[in-house]
Amino acid sequence: MRAIYKIAKSELGTLFYSPIAWLILVIFVFQVFGSFVNLLEYTVNAKTLGQMQGYQSYMLFVIGGFAPYTTIQSTLYLYIPLLTMGLMSREYSSGSIKLLFSSPISSLQIIFGKYLSMLIYGFVMMGSVLVLVIVSYFSIKDFDITLVLSGWLGLYLLMATYAAIGLFMSTLTSYQIVAALGTLTLISFLNFIGSLWQHIEGVRDIMYWFSLKGRADESIRGLICSEDMLYFILVSAMFLGFSILKLQFARQSCSISVKIGKYVGLVACVALLGYISTIPQLKCFYDATANKDRTITPNSQEILKQVDGGLTITSYVNLFDKNGYLGMPSNWANDRRVFEQFIRFKPEIKMKSVYYYDNVAGSNQSREEMDKAIERLVLTSDINPEIILTPEQIREKIDLSSEEYRYVRLVERENGQKAYLRMFDDQGRYPSEAEISAVLKTMISGSPRVAFLGGHGERNIYDKSGVNYTSFTTILDSRSALINQGYTPYTLTRSVGGDIPVDVDVLVIADLRRALTDDELIQVKRYIERGGNLVVIGEPRRQEYMAPILEQLGLAFVPGVLVQPREGYAADYLWTTFTPEGAKLEPIFTRMQELGNVLTMPSAAAICQTEDLGFEVIPVFSTEATGCWNELETKNFSLEEPTLNPTLGEEEKAYVTGYALRRDVKEKEQRVFVLGDADCISNGELGAMREFRRSNYALADGMFRWLVYDEYPIDVSRPAAKDNDTYLTPGGFAWIKIFLRWICPILIVVCGCVIWVMRRMK
Repeated sequence: MRAIYKIAKSELGTLFYSPIAWLILVIFVFQVFGSFVNLLEYTVNAKTLGQMQGYQSYMLFVIGGFAPYTTIQSTLYLYIPLLTMGLMSREYSSGSIKLLFSSPISSLQIIFGKYLSMLIYGFVMMGSVLVLVIVSYFSIKDFDITLVLSGWLGLYLLMATYAAIGLFMSTLTSYQIVAALGTLTLISFLNFIGSLWQHIEGVRDIMYWFSLKGRADESIRGLICSEDMLYFILVSAMFLGFSILKLQFARQSCSISVKIGKYVGLVACVALLGYISTIPQLKCFYDATANKDRTITPNSQEILKQVDGGLTITSYVNLFDKNGYLGMPSNWANDRRVFEQFIRFKPEIKMKSVYYYDNVAGSNQSREEMDKAIERLVLTSDINPEIILTPEQIREKIDLSSEEYRYVRLVERENGQKAYLRMFDDQGRYPSEAEISAVLKTMISGSPRVAFLGGHGERNIYDKSGVNYTSFTTILDSRSALINQGYTPYTLTRSVGGDIPVDVDVLVIADLRRALTDDELIQVKRYIERGGNLVVIGEPRRQEYMAPILEQLGLAFVPGVLVQPREGYAADYLWTTFTPEGAKLEPIFTRMQELGNVLTMPSAAAICQTEDLGFEVIPVFSTEATGCWNELETKNFSLEEPTLNPTLGEEEKAYVTGYALRRDVKEKEQRVFVLGDADCISNGELGAMREFRRSNYALADGMFRWLVYDEYPIDVSRPAAKDNDTYLTPGGFAWIKIFLRWICPILIVVCGCVIWVMRRMK
């Protein structure tokens, strides 16, 4: 140990007596501190403007291309080669290597001494970042220090790995510049190696493990994973081992085969240990974030505990699907990362991929056209043509017609239960924790069956035209659709006789255009009497069709059309808001009220209570008290301008356009939702672009969530972040800005100059 210490001390003396070490330190501090100051200034300005948000710790160190940790991760590889290039090259070029070889110091001690000097310099270099951590700790309320320290650890280990690589390259040449360029080249190769041979199963796992790219990402984001930590240790040890072997071979002669054997043996040992570190059952994790953001929520954990036995997730990748490129063999690591947090709690999850081609929804290529397209794809990608199934082969294997032959995953339990997990047409593409947990829960407790009554001109859940209801129900690639959040929406067409099936969890009657028959009314009445949950949605001028149903609830649609004249909009286009009691029904309603969002209703009927039938009647949203009335005269609002006519009973006041009802029936709470407008959740209105913030999607989400007793969608929300304020004033920040941006770099320059002068004086 004494020899290692002496070598490290000597190397540090050489390093700190040279201007390059101080120059690198000054540049590093100036760059990193400057990026931090810019972000801290943004935080202080946000506080001044009243726009502070949570996760300030994350925003100051992690988010964005200019955050300190992102800056360090992307530039560190440029600094280290300049520091390591002379570690051994200088010994070769000066001839002092002969003195080292003739001394009683072993090759291991030489290498460890040199490496220790780099670890100490790296600690000084990365230690400067701790100044920013201290400033943040005293500047940000409830600063998430464990998150930031987790990132610091990952970056320090990354620096240590770069140093080991640089030390090895320095043992190969007496030319320092060659050693520096070699280090850059090797680091670049290790970043690139993860993309090599990804189409070859088995080989891709090895290549991906050796890849240096993104290895510090998890710890920077607050998750310390044993696999990543062991990677840094093993790869550093491997290159240190290479360096030791290189010196040993220089001291004593041996055959080429022996040299190769030792190098290969070292790589094989590291690869074996690396493989062991990737076994899910052996991995260890520590979520360093205050809100445990890098771990699935307790709800998802509880669901996963109940999924006993094996679980297999098979990706059926249609190469013609718009998301097909995400399922290519070269992207398998990203695909697996989607489920990494679930695999952490259930390591026995198996993942497979099946590649095929067929016409997706909206496509109508001939078989010849598809075959030619696949031939071109094979030529330009690394996919093995032998694993691609033809349309006939995939249809023989599995029927994906209900999924429109999209890129979809089939989740299968050991007991035979199956469910589809889809990709989505949004920025995220991949299923999130909510969708994965919803699929798993349907296997445990079943899926709520939401029956939309059909056969009377009601709104359709399969027709994508503007007035219908596919947007929030059955569109396969819509993340928020009921079908992707654990529900089973379907159309229920009644026949003569019998009752509404007992497995219906929610019955939706949306905008009848023809009256129900007496037999159908009896069936609906029995459904209500037995405590079935219900959604009743009406439209102005067709109130009479819904009247017999509302009569059983003690409600009625008021004749006429509500109007709210507003410049630029039709008079019957309403802006309604959640009532205080309505907002309490669901957290998402509360959030919409806090944000001041409006619920738009294109042509709505007012709803009133006619009698007490034992329900607790809760007004959910209503119009404004001024400027709104129930119009009884005007028929065509695009041609006529309505006017308030009190003589006809038209009164300017607030009108309720949505009610929630509940009562206890047979030891169960029955829940009913009534809306006075069927267009507010139609495809056309949900997809319309407006210049104001709306709650229409939130209405559909919260309404069905309430009707199934908050069982679905799965609640994956987390507590609000506490680091949402700063103690800094603009004046205080001005002093910190001067200290970090100018004083700290100047102090380093002064320190370097003093040491240089002291050396000259000696």
